Amino acid sequence: MNLKCKLILEDYRKQKEHFVTLGNVVHDILSNIAKDLGLTVLAVEHRVKEEKSLAGKLERKGDGYNSFEDITDILGCRVITFLSDEVDKIGKKVEERFVVDWENSSNKKDLLKENAFGYLSLHYICSLPFGDKWPDEICGKKFEIQIRTILQHAWSAIHHDIGYKSDFGVPRDINRQFARLAGLLELADDEFVRARDNMLSYTEDIRKRIITDDADDVQINMISLNEYVLHNKNMQKLIKEIANIAGAEINVIDPESYIPQLAYLGVKKLGDIERMIKENYDLAIALANKSLSVANLDIVSSSVALRFLCRAELLSKNYDFAKVVEFLKMSLRDQDKAERQAKLLLKQKEDI
Repeated sequence: MNLKCKLILEDYRKQKEHFVTLGNVVHDILSNIAKDLGLTVLAVEHRVKEEKSLAGKLERKGDGYNSFEDITDILGCRVITFLSDEVDKIGKKVEERFVVDWENSSNKKDLLKENAFGYLSLHYICSLPFGDKWPDEICGKKFEIQIRTILQHAWSAIHHDIGYKSDFGVPRDINRQFARLAGLLELADDEFVRARDNMLSYTEDIRKRIITDDADDVQINMISLNEYVLHNKNMQKLIKEIANIAGAEINVIDPESYIPQLAYLGVKKLGDIERMIKENYDLAIALANKSLSVANLDIVSSSVALRFLCRAELLSKNYDFAKVVEFLKMSLRDQDKAERQAKLLLKQKEDI
C-alpha cells in the first residue's frame, strides 16, 4: 500500500467516531422522514465501513482517491420501502433535508436504456449543512443514501451474493437471466402500487356509499365492515350508547374477526347488519346493560356493538343451545367456556 493510501487510513482512524455519530443522526432523520410522510417502511439501515473493508477498497481502487474526503461511502445509509412510489416520496424529502452532491448522485432507473432492465434505486451522495443544530465535526462529511423497494433490495442482494457485481466476464445468457428477473420484479413493483391504489379507491367508494345510505348490497369484507363500523350513523349511535353504559372511552379496532361470526348468522351484506340494528337495537342495549353496567371498564372497543348485536340476533332468532355454543366457540376457542357463556346468554334472555 502506498503512502497516500496509508494517510487515508490514518485519517479514517481519526474520524471514525465522527462517522458513527453522523450515522445515528442520519438514521434518525431518515426514520422521521418516513414517519412524517405517514409511510411504513421495511427498514432504515446504516453502517460505518470497517477499516479492513476500506483497506481492501484502497488496494483495489486507491489510485482513484487523492484524500480521505474523496471517499463518499464511509457511511452508508439505506431506506427499504414496500412500494415503488414511496421511493420517490422519500427521495424528495432527502433532497430537502440534506446537501446533495448531484454530480455523484444517481437515479439508476434514468441510467437504463429503454429496452433494458436492471437494478433500480435512488442513490444520493449527501452531507449535513453547516450552521444547523448539528456539531461542526459531522457537517460537510459526505455519505451515501440508497432508497429502494423490498423487491429491488432482494434482486440486488441475490445478484451481489451470487457474485455478479459487474457485467464484464459474465456469460451473456446469465446476464439475460438476471435482466429478465429484474424486469419481473419491476413489473411486480408497479402492480403492488396499482393494487394499493385500487384498494384505496374501493375504500373511498364504499365509504361514500355508507355515508349516503346506499350500501345495503355491499358484500361484507374486511374493508367494507371496517368502513361500516366507522361511518354508518346507526352503528355509531349504538357504539356510543354502549360505551356510555360502561362510562368508557371507545378504542377503534379492526372488526375483521367478526366476519366469520356474521357469516354464521347468515349476515353477508351490509344491509343485513342494518336490518340487525333495526330489529335488535333495544335487545343489544339490554344485553350490554347486563354485561357492562357493573364492569368498571375504562375502554371498550369499537367492535363492541357487533358483539352485542350478534348475541341479540342469536336470541331473537331463537337459536338453540347447541347452535349458540357453536357460535361462541368461534371466538372463545374453548368448549367449556362456550357452554358457560351460552347458558348465561340464554338466562339473560329470560331476565330481560
